[in-house]
Amino acid sequence: LDALMPNYVSTGPGDDCAVFSVPSEKSLCVSTDTLLAGVHFPLDAAPEVVATRAFGANLSDLAAMGAEPYAATVALTIPSGDADWLGRFSAASRTCSELHRCPVVGGNLAKGALSITLTVMGVVPDGTALLRSGAGIEDDIYVSGFLGDSAGAVKQLGRDDANADLLGRYQNPEPRLRLGAELLGVASAAIDISDGFVSDLGHLVESSGVSAVINRSQIPVSNMLVKVFGRAVALDLALNGGDDYELCFTAAQEYRDQINAIGKQLDLNLSRLGEIVSKRHSVSGARIVDADGQEIEAAGYRHFL
Repeated sequence: LDALMPNYVSTGPGDDCAVFSVPSEKSLCVSTDTLLAGVHFPLDAAPEVVATRAFGANLSDLAAMGAEPYAATVALTIPSGDADWLGRFSAASRTCSELHRCPVVGGNLAKGALSITLTVMGVVPDGTALLRSGAGIEDDIYVSGFLGDSAGAVKQLGRDDANADLLGRYQNPEPRLRLGAELLGVASAAIDISDGFVSDLGHLVESSGVSAVINRSQIPVSNMLVKVFGRAVALDLALNGGDDYELCFTAAQEYRDQINAIGKQLDLNLSRLGEIVSKRHSVSGARIVDADGQEIEAAGYRHFL
């Protein structure tokens, strides 16, 4: 799994610990996440899918903080020492590591039910990391890209006629690292969308102690998702489905032009969906309304339900 080590890594894989330096005037952001076979990827998923989903999901957390990838460790549990499987997994992991400039500096290999845990580390200038807790009243609420494609792919897993574009979004998620970096000093709060837009927006407004109103008609869904499932189902998947790994963020209205410019610069759809309306006054904190102002029930993924 060891990619070519950058000069800030003095000791990489093969020792009891990795040793690397952290730049002065930078803060280290650390996140860890576990993906389980049969939950986060199919039991028979190709090793390349296991690797790309794990890297995409974990690096998305760094993107939400505005952090630049710096290093990662990989802990893999597998039922048997299949040399072909391990070789393909390692090659895919190396590709992800090099693509996102995130060297794998160590990890662990164990026997058991298939699962993978990544710990990713990134750096940001001191005091600039994007948090969930900074949203303010009258801030706009944005989301990147299109929502629901990955959830649509999950509904088609195992089918011969599964849509290739939707499957690609599920199997090879793209962490919005460049966007996160551009949002430093612009966004007031941010979170990545892993458990579904409604659920993760709920985490953001809860952390910020505010309430939000979202206009359902502004939820961005891809033409492909609508073509496959129809607009009503597509919107439901966009609101409640998970694994999008897009960024949801808030920003003061004065940054609207700058955010539009960032979207054009990155060739990335950035949709303004609603706003922070008040200090928190409801259990959910986030209301989804239709064109007539009627509230719509929505929920995201919850791990223990």
